[in-house]
Amino acid sequence: MEYTDLIKRRRAVNFFDESVGITMAEIREIYEDAKLAPSSFNLQPLKVVVVTSSTMKEKLKNVANNQPKITEASAILVLFGNLKQYLEADDIFEDRVKKGYMTKEQLPIYREVARQLYEKNEEAFVSRNIGIFAMNFMLAALDKGWDTHPMDGFDVEGVINLFNLDSKYYPVLLIAIGKRDTKTELLPRCKRRDFDEIFVEM
Repeated sequence: MEYTDLIKRRRAVNFFDESVGITMAEIREIYEDAKLAPSSFNLQPLKVVVVTSSTMKEKLKNVANNQPKITEASAILVLFGNLKQYLEADDIFEDRVKKGYMTKEQLPIYREVARQLYEKNEEAFVSRNIGIFAMNFMLAALDKGWDTHPMDGFDVEGVINLFNLDSKYYPVLLIAIGKRDTKTELLPRCKRRDFDEIFVEM
């Protein structure tokens, strides 16, 4: 599918066909394209929990404003940001040295700059990076025939308690993925603001 067509076809789908499942192999295939998204220092501060069981979907729904698509979608991807990724990136930094992005002597400088960027506001830093990945994932999913809906309507503490991961993981976004329920009407796309309302040249 052409990129312009993907952009125009992508919709935040509210109603999913509950009879359709998705496999981890299919999610992996989407990820192989989505992972090409940029991230600061290429640190990729991401951990994804894939929720497919009806039991876990119900529990997640309870901390996500009881949104029906939580249980209707084939899976819910819970995107967590690793607030300490800059401390766990030896492989990434070594790869940058190996490929000529920096010298071995420059490595400590890059590590320090990465640390400073993170520690200024860890949650905002991982959220920005994960937002970029999420858009890439949704477009890659559509290219392979899957519909999605990004969701930030959830109780952060509730999600943290539900999954009980290491405290370094901060929940940023949910993505519902599945096939649109064709028995429901897909309404016209909502208004988007014009260029002149958004852009300012200086």
